[in-house]
Amino acid sequence: MAKRVQMVVAVARNGVIGIEDRLPWQLRADLMRFKRLTMGHCLFMGRKTFESIGKPLPGRETVVLTRQAARYRGADAVPGVRYVESIEEGLEGLAPEKILFIVGGAEIYRQFFHCVSELHLTRVLADVSGDTKLDPLPLESFELVELESFSADLHNQWPSRYERWVRVVDSNVFSTSFGNIVCS
Repeated sequence: MAKRVQMVVAVARNGVIGIEDRLPWQLRADLMRFKRLTMGHCLFMGRKTFESIGKPLPGRETVVLTRQAARYRGADAVPGVRYVESIEEGLEGLAPEKILFIVGGAEIYRQFFHCVSELHLTRVLADVSGDTKLDPLPLESFELVELESFSADLHNQWPSRYERWVRVVDSNVFSTSFGNIVCS
């Protein structure tokens, strides 16, 4: 059975997604949506993103992509975390009903964007200071199917807009620095 791969990302108007290995904003509505979307599924992230979180998130399987997976499987292993060197390895053993959510960082988003069937995009409607940026996502192969706006308030530092995009053009084979990847 095919595994579904989806991406969750929040990006400011100026492309910023992070500052000093953390989120550069406080958006409670976005964090609640992230939890609702990913609960019971699998989070796929780079090593730096995992280190910035510091621990596996409850109720979700955590898969960390690193070029040094063997090192982290040994003495440096974190209980509840699976270290892999490719997305194929990340998909291995994933139950068919589970979704693999790509959740960062910037390099992971770039490498695996063409593998996603759905994109959960939060646009932070402000120019935000930060040191990690994401280039504009090429959405030509996607269709916007859901849109919801949020005002700034006591719990949401900036106004934002949640967008759910679904791939309409098949693009399940692509190349990365890890070699050819087939997402099925």
